[in-house]
Amino acid sequence: MHEVGIAQSILEAVGTEMKPHAGARPVKVTVRVGAMSGVDRDSLSFCFEAIVRGTVFEGMLLDIEDAPADELELCHLELEEP
Repeated sequence: MHEVGIAQSILEAVGTEMKPHAGARPVKVTVRVGAMSGVDRDSLSFCFEAIVRGTVFEGMLLDIEDAPADELELCHLELEEP
């Protein structure tokens, strides 16, 4: 189940993007997933929820959008400023 690794990579990218925004809270992250990417959306959602539980990311929504072919891209991060 490589979705666990993808979910972890999403959180690492979110953490990196949050560094310049001290005190901000992550609200939603949007990823684009292509039909031929080999990613099971339900599994990715499940893994993401399991990984964020009990962390500073808990409560952050994962929004999965359709993408062409084998695309897998982090495309949007919504933060709530303090």
